[in-house]
Amino acid sequence: MNHTFNNILFLLAAGILMAGCIDANYEEPVAGRTEDQLLSNLVAAQSELSIFNEFLDSEGLLPLLVSRQTQDQRAVFAPTDAAIEAFMSENGFESADDIEGLENVLAYHIAEPNIRQSDLSDTNYNFIQTNADQNIFVNRSGGEVRFNNQTVNILRSERGNGTVHLIDEVLLPRSNAMAAFLDENPELSVFKQVVELLGLNSQLSTNFRTLFIPDNQAFADLLTALGAGSLEELVEMVGEEALEEIVRYHIVNDLVYSANVSDNQTLTPQFTGEVMPMISIDGGNVMLTYGEDHASSTLVTVNDDIFQTGFVHIIDKVMLPVREID
Repeated sequence: MNHTFNNILFLLAAGILMAGCIDANYEEPVAGRTEDQLLSNLVAAQSELSIFNEFLDSEGLLPLLVSRQTQDQRAVFAPTDAAIEAFMSENGFESADDIEGLENVLAYHIAEPNIRQSDLSDTNYNFIQTNADQNIFVNRSGGEVRFNNQTVNILRSERGNGTVHLIDEVLLPRSNAMAAFLDENPELSVFKQVVELLGLNSQLSTNFRTLFIPDNQAFADLLTALGAGSLEELVEMVGEEALEEIVRYHIVNDLVYSANVSDNQTLTPQFTGEVMPMISIDGGNVMLTYGEDHASSTLVTVNDDIFQTGFVHIIDKVMLPVREID
């Protein structure tokens, strides 16, 4: 028997032995796989969520709650039957067919990350990303957690391959846009002109914005003070770069509303200059102080309506930032 034949026999024998060791049912383990209940089963098991479950089924959204087998994928903020019934009664809805954009409303209650109840008290959570392509803003005031400045009580939370929070309110995607607000308020038309002139329209549709918008009289007072006869003359006088700095001094990349402001709170606008505006609360009035030594001030007409991207408040002066001296 030659060496080549011996080698062939050896390889065949080794192959047979190895084949005997292979588990025909072997599967590569999935990282993070959990035996916890699917969220769809968890929702269905809660008797108080029967309407919510029925709506999810009718709108074809249940697959969002069954497609993940791994831990901590999604959270559901599920309105109870009582919450949905109250919502429908308050709006005169007789059936699900009366709820405009029901699928989007339901998707707004499904968060892509898993948010535990303990997470909501973490001040690093400023928003919750939902399957409706619109965030839920997380607001905090006096130790209370709010969604979109709306008091929502979490009655209890159930854990599965994610979390189901039973809540006592229906959450609605925000329909009001900052651009539409400007269109509907002619006393803000000059600010709109300036925004369009500088190509800053995107600031009206970007998340986490608070705008302090000077009204038309505020711009008229500025033109008079500077000796400019029109907006065009103002642009020629100060230049587009300086005008953009002025506008960005009125835009804060944060959510500023009455429930979360305090006296002497400093705001950080997009253009800070050398002196950042500061909130001053005088009785029932909310003011912004600015300028050298915060000697200038403007009255804030507070508007706590939350827009798709944040808040808009109206002020009666155009705030001029203190610019750094080159």
